Amino acid sequence: MIFHINRATMKATATAEQIEAALESWRHQGRSNSAIKSFIVGRDHGGDYTYSAVFVVEDLDGLFEYLTHPSTYETDRLGLNLVERLEIFDVSDDGDPDLNDKIKELHRRRNELNSEVAAMLADVPSYTGSGVDV
Repeated sequence: MIFHINRATMKATATAEQIEAALESWRHQGRSNSAIKSFIVGRDHGGDYTYSAVFVVEDLDGLFEYLTHPSTYETDRLGLNLVERLEIFDVSDDGDPDLNDKIKELHRRRNELNSEVAAMLADVPSYTGSGVDV
């Protein structure tokens, strides 16, 4: 299993309506993508971020399906311009010592397939995590 975790703090200029639309778009991802086995979207407690979303997929194929699903791209288009800080990372019980490199490769492929999203990620003022060094 892979838990794909997104943590975000919105820009001060983001309106309550824009933020709610972005959160609902995350929820739509969870409801609309069959690769997602479970998900949660809500406030981030105990950290330096305001909101988080966790999407659970079975394996690398499921992660790539999540990364390239139309609902994920729609959330990117809707929300990335609202984000001041973003951290994306994965947690897995898979013992493969090369899993990190394989996840990086999926992000590299995703960015190659959709340069618009790669450019939007590059414009986030503070972004760390999956797909950064690819």
